[in-house]
Amino acid sequence: MAVEQANLCTPQDAAVVRTLRVFRDPHVDRELEPATVLIIITKHVMSSPSLNFQTQISGLILSLSFSGQRNMSNSVIEVPPKGGFSFDLCKRNEMLAKKGVNPPSFRKTGTTIVGLVFQDGVILGADTRATEGPIVCDKNCEKIHYMAPNIYCCGAGTAADTEAVTDMVSSQLQLHRYHTGRESRVVTALTLLKRHLFNYQGHVSAALVLGGVDVTGPHLHTIYPHGSTDTLPFATMGSGSLAAMAVFESKYKEGLTRNEGIELVTEAICSGIFNDLGSGSNVDVCVITKGGKEYLRNHLQPNPRTYTNSKGYSFPKKTEVLLTKIIPLKEKVEIIEGGDAMEE
Repeated sequence: MAVEQANLCTPQDAAVVRTLRVFRDPHVDRELEPATVLIIITKHVMSSPSLNFQTQISGLILSLSFSGQRNMSNSVIEVPPKGGFSFDLCKRNEMLAKKGVNPPSFRKTGTTIVGLVFQDGVILGADTRATEGPIVCDKNCEKIHYMAPNIYCCGAGTAADTEAVTDMVSSQLQLHRYHTGRESRVVTALTLLKRHLFNYQGHVSAALVLGGVDVTGPHLHTIYPHGSTDTLPFATMGSGSLAAMAVFESKYKEGLTRNEGIELVTEAICSGIFNDLGSGSNVDVCVITKGGKEYLRNHLQPNPRTYTNSKGYSFPKKTEVLLTKIIPLKEKVEIIEGGDAMEE
């Protein structure tokens, strides 16, 4: 460094030489293009009165010009593509929130669905209440959906989404059986469901408990709305899942018999019914074994209707806005005589 400063006239000249030497190093990160550096150095050389500086820097400029042409020809290829997430919509949503426009929230739903593996197969259970906010829309709906003769699926979340997704995958499994001539496997249904839900990134509100028995044995899986899955010996989903899981964790054991499994599933569903406002009404149970399935519709009714009016219910007569009166149509023919004759 001391030799360089002795051969040069000014500290500015030494700084320019250091810049060029650093720029020639391929291991140094550079923000300026070679053409830009050449323009800057040329202007400095032309304005500098030092002949020693011009002589010392001429070789650096020539070598830099050759490397600059090579770098400029490959500059488009070397630039890495822009990746990652785009946060433009976050700024837009923040601006809309400041103006009082809040983004839509997820719809609050209520359900308790469970499943467990017993010694001969799989048992699925669900409640039968369908809600729309604080309103009970249906007291006895079906939440255990048919997928294949040996596979059934319980659905929690938006009723339309669960029915549409299970119906679509059920038809795909049927076509697969026609093509292969073999029984559907549970892992095939699992893959079709999780791929579909993952593609929509949670906007299809369907939380599923999939169970079935195939040539490899009994299987029980849970599928979350974003596409993630779990494989467990017992599982719960829905707003009443915590109450049902408390029953499973305290009473489940391996090697349950059919009757013990049905009783445990029924108790878990009842726990969700009595501890969750979104769950209620009756208990549906589906037992899937190697020989077939048994669908126990309304297996238990823990909330029977205890009071009915012996006189029945009378409703006031509706007020008729428009009176209907039928007027028959009569044919009316008028004959007009006279007039001008037709010309030939």
